[in-house]
Amino acid sequence: MSLDLSSVRAKLARSQEHIQALKNEVRPWMDRRPYSVVQKANADFTRYSVVIRINEPPLFQRWSLIFADALHNLRNALDHLVYAIACHEAAANPPTKEGKLRFPITNRRANFDGELSRGSLGDISEPVRTAIELAQPYNRPHEKIPPLLAILRNLNNADKHKLLQLVYATLNTGDVGFVGQNPLGNWQAIPYPGEIKDGAEILAMVCDRPGPDMKFDRTIFDIVLAARHGKRDPSGPDWTDSSDIFALYTEMATEVRRIIYEVSSKVG
Repeated sequence: MSLDLSSVRAKLARSQEHIQALKNEVRPWMDRRPYSVVQKANADFTRYSVVIRINEPPLFQRWSLIFADALHNLRNALDHLVYAIACHEAAANPPTKEGKLRFPITNRRANFDGELSRGSLGDISEPVRTAIELAQPYNRPHEKIPPLLAILRNLNNADKHKLLQLVYATLNTGDVGFVGQNPLGNWQAIPYPGEIKDGAEILAMVCDRPGPDMKFDRTIFDIVLAARHGKRDPSGPDWTDSSDIFALYTEMATEVRRIIYEVSSKVG
């Protein structure tokens, strides 16, 4: 009998339905250009600022709930994978420790061994266990953000206890022109790295000499909805601690599908 992954595929499909529903709500909001920018200068003309105004607030709470539902089904697909394999390998018998079966996601090898001792994988065959361990965050680092399974686990766990405060308006791309009679000072562009809120200074041009004739001749910005996930490694490069929710979801979903394929391929 072949391995039955119908429930795994159903969970993946349901997750995709949620993320598509979220896109269907967010895109019209984005298309309406729900924000504008205001140019300001300080009293001595050494700091020129672009300040954002949110004219139509995003539905953060509602969109956070939909995003969390998408992540929950994505995470559950991995648990269903373990259960399906355990049932397949047990044949006609109930799998060992049926009520404890799940796909462990840990940051350390010692924690993975602890999951095995608690029966998370039951009596699943050694090739499958090895494939599951190879998928763990400590074996699957990411160049710029924490390991994708670690992000999925952390966000899904947070949603068990409180509403996810994941979605923020954040600066994505921009087209800025700055012109005028340069006072031969040293100019520095300072982008705003944090969460975009109404009234936030999203860009500043700062000079060590007054420049009363300088001005922005164009300020076009795009914002995205982002999820906070933490930096890749506090001791490493100072990468951003948040990502566009749709780009992040696509990466996590791709990772989950890759794991499902590689783990299921080890079933005898």
